[in-house]
Amino acid sequence: MNSAGALGKKKARYWDDRVPGLVLTVSHTGSKGYFVVYRDADGRQREPLIGDAKILTLDQARNKAMEMLASIQLSGVDPTTERRTARQAASERRENTLARVWSIYFSEVQLRRAKSRNDLEAGYFKRHIEPAFGNRPVANLTTSELSTFLRSLAQTSGPGAANTTLEILRRLLGFAAEQGMLGINPTQPIKPFPKVSRERVGTPEELAKTWKALTGLRHGGRSDGLTSTLAIQIAILTLQRRGEVCGIHWREIDWDNRVWTIPGPRTKNKKGPHSVPLSDAAVDLLRFAFAGRGDGYAFPGRDGEPIEPHVVTRYFARLTESLKIPDLTLHDMRRTGATMMTSERLNVMGEIVSRILNHTPPGPAITQVYNRNTYLPQKRAALDAWAVEVARLAKAMK
Repeated sequence: MNSAGALGKKKARYWDDRVPGLVLTVSHTGSKGYFVVYRDADGRQREPLIGDAKILTLDQARNKAMEMLASIQLSGVDPTTERRTARQAASERRENTLARVWSIYFSEVQLRRAKSRNDLEAGYFKRHIEPAFGNRPVANLTTSELSTFLRSLAQTSGPGAANTTLEILRRLLGFAAEQGMLGINPTQPIKPFPKVSRERVGTPEELAKTWKALTGLRHGGRSDGLTSTLAIQIAILTLQRRGEVCGIHWREIDWDNRVWTIPGPRTKNKKGPHSVPLSDAAVDLLRFAFAGRGDGYAFPGRDGEPIEPHVVTRYFARLTESLKIPDLTLHDMRRTGATMMTSERLNVMGEIVSRILNHTPPGPAITQVYNRNTYLPQKRAALDAWAVEVARLAKAMK
């Protein structure tokens, strides 16, 4: 068989006399290959290539052909179909990039989840995950490279951002595994980063610079960012959490008594309504925010729903960056206000500050059960003094 040649320009086939189905095919160019010929379960003739005759000896080709024919007889496995399936699976793995999987995953989950969560995940995917792995097949992602990526993200954006990204990746790749796009979820062995409690407190100068800039933006008549500007100012004056501020509704404000009551389900501890006395400055800002409307949200987004907290957070980050104030977040301003309130200048008792912040009051649990005092007058005096102090610092800023 090895000495066989082509017949003119036609392909020649030479059958082996020892192994039924083994054939040497010689093309008109002289290339030679061993094939094995058989019929599958449907009676169709199959001729898979065994190997190049320049590489395989005749004995090697015979052994390979007998192995394939025996496998077909014993297990019923068709090597042609098997190879086609393997090629198709490899093609699908190449096509199942992380960006494509994200598109499928997100279209399935977004309808049954809150818009705020969808926006958060989509933002993290576009900012952090897609630039790094969007074009990569999910089946090729490894624990090692994902762990390296997350460690780098923890250093640049903080452990909180890294942990949120890990949670999104874990859900996304878990979905891919359920759909058969990969075997084991490579994020499973990765542990979350320990949360580091922030201690950043803004200086009086940083507070003054920030407040003066916000006031300038509001008085400048610019429509872009006005909602975020007002929300940030209310957050600073009331020292409430950004999500609570963003969701302020007209019905939560008692204009006559100048009190904002946050319903229990909207508070972080969910323990009941939280009353926040409003200073004159806060009332003026809220009236400006509602702009003559007698209903609805103080800080609506484009869809009429409350502006998303992360939108306000990003706006504040851009503002402080433009003011060259390093590493100061909107939540840090809450800590800044609490710290300045207890300073010698304002001299507010720590328990009153704690109640303004809606933290769990200090003392034994039994005391908390029986002490139902809302401390509204004390909280009002403290927040009025705080508003005056913010204005004083901003006015003194040159």
